[in-house]
Formats: sequence, C-alpha cells, structure tokens
Amino acid sequence: MTTRRWVVLGSLMTLLALMLVPTGKSWYDQQQRLDELHSQVAAQEAHVDELQRERDLWQTDAYVEAQARKRLKFVRPGERTYTVVDPEKPIADIDPETGTVQSSDTQPWYEKMADSASTADRAENDK
Repeated sequence: MTTRRWVVLGSLMTLLALMLVPTGKSWYDQQQRLDELHSQVAAQEAHVDELQRERDLWQTDAYVEAQARKRLKFVRPGERTYTVVDPEKPIADIDPETGTVQSSDTQPWYEKMADSASTADRAENDK
C-alpha cells in the first residue's frame, strides 16, 4: 500500500508540474518583456531630457548665433571667416575633358549654387 501511495503522489506531483510549467514560463517571459520596456522607457526619458535641453538652448540668442556661425558660416560685419581645408582631401577636382571644376563636399550649399551659376555663365559666354 505504501508503494501505491508513492505512485499516486508521484503522479499528482507530475500532473501539478505539467500544469505549472507553462504558467511559470509565461510569467518569466512577461518579466523579461517588462524589463525590456523599463529600459526602453528609461532611454526615451533620457532622449526627452536631451531634447528639452536642446530646446532650451535654442531659446537663447547666443546659441542661435553660434549655430548660424558654425553651420551657415555667417559672420558679423567687419569679421573674416577662415575655412581650414584638410590637406588629405582635394579642394576641387578638374575634369580633364571639359575643364570644369567639380566642387567637393566641403563647400556649403549656397557656394555650390553660386559656383554652378558662374560655370554655366562661363559656358554661355564661351559660345
């Protein structure tokens, strides 16, 4: 009779384990997903803080002026601007067939546009 009790008890334990394993796996998967979401929220909060700091900087005139000087190469009247060119990069490439100057990416867009217009004017005057 003791062997019979042990078999019944073992069977009940096996049945209980089979019922609890999927529930435990589901709980574990949810905990992993929750940890991922917490880390994602923390990263997004840090990004929001960074964007708010940048927004506050753009509210100041000094920062706007500094960005205009840096990005657009604006200067105040009477000032001179200097552009340091990397000696490893060519300033411009000259096409040997046509003799036209192909600008490199170091120029701002407005200088590229002016160079393009002057090149087009020279081509029309040469005709």
